[in-house]
Amino acid sequence: MFSVALVGVTLAVIVVLLNRKVKMGLAMLAGSAIIFFATGPTPGRLWGAAEATATGRATWEIILALYFVMCLEYQLRTSGIIDGMMAAARRLFRSDRVLLVLMPTFLGFLPSLGGAIFSAPLVENAARPYGLTGEQKTAINYWFRHVWEFTNPIFTGMLLASQLSGIPLGELVSSLLWVTVFALAIGWLALISPLRPLPGAAGHEPAADDGTGRRYMLLAAGPILANFALVVLFDMSASVSMALVVAAMALILRQRTADVRAMLAHALDGQMLWGVTGILFFQHVLSSAGVLGDITALLDRLAVPATVIVGMVAFLGGLLTGTSQGFVAITFPFIALLSPGDPTLVMICFVMGEAGHMFSPAHMCLLVTLDYFQADYLRSLRPVFALEALMVAAAYTVASLWG
Repeated sequence: MFSVALVGVTLAVIVVLLNRKVKMGLAMLAGSAIIFFATGPTPGRLWGAAEATATGRATWEIILALYFVMCLEYQLRTSGIIDGMMAAARRLFRSDRVLLVLMPTFLGFLPSLGGAIFSAPLVENAARPYGLTGEQKTAINYWFRHVWEFTNPIFTGMLLASQLSGIPLGELVSSLLWVTVFALAIGWLALISPLRPLPGAAGHEPAADDGTGRRYMLLAAGPILANFALVVLFDMSASVSMALVVAAMALILRQRTADVRAMLAHALDGQMLWGVTGILFFQHVLSSAGVLGDITALLDRLAVPATVIVGMVAFLGGLLTGTSQGFVAITFPFIALLSPGDPTLVMICFVMGEAGHMFSPAHMCLLVTLDYFQADYLRSLRPVFALEALMVAAAYTVASLWG
């Protein structure tokens, strides 16, 4: 019971610190300190965790992958590709309902702390003919931005999951692809399909096609699809594939030396990189302390099924940390003890962890979306709760079929 209480206190401290705007890296470091000092601190154990974090392949793979992701985000934003794609999509689809889904879904493919703020103005623009409330716009922007959490090979949670489970990233993405498809389908049916324009409301008149629409669509989607193909089809590491994509885009966009320097400097997001390092260090400290083994043994004595254990831990991890990398880092040590590399447990971890993640008051995307649309927290999350209930039911149904 001591281990259960210790982990509970540690997670509570982390989420309190995050809610008080303490940086992720420092919050995870504080959690590591609690675990370390409460479980018989020894210099050797501390040094071992620090060394494993600093020299581990997983650390550098994730840091380099995220660095090049930030480079790509800079290229797409500063070149006007995102704005051009919006105009081209309006001409192509001639449907604001499609744009309501397309904009947060597309921009959600690029991970960014609180990145929902980038798609919120586009959702606001596309939602005008329907007279949506702030809560409805919040739910749409929030839900569709996160459908890639289960399959995006450049997301921190996916990178961590692959490294910690030993499952190749391409195999992991392929096994969870149905979850993203299901999330898109139920999101459309629940949030978009019922929408009808207000009486007399006019949709946006598509701008005249000046011949650049296809180019913008290709430049926006091309690098993302290329990276996906390199990782999934050719089993390339995310860091190498992203580096190749960024280099190719630099040539295509004919970036000048000064532009490349600005991009490389912009991508050095110290807050994000320190946060990732803090999460990995926390995971090593947690593993070396042995508390997860104690909790697993306790649950085993209670004859709790592995899928229930993983689901409970993942949900709480997502709820308390508000990040996908947080619930992965907390839950995967349990998977390693219960059934290493088990795709069923990995799938349950992602669905349950993402459910907790979506309801977390520490989730930056939720906070910035609520603020942008001036929406109520509970009313905005009502449709999200129903959708997450369907996701969880589907996951456990699939798990029973796989088992």
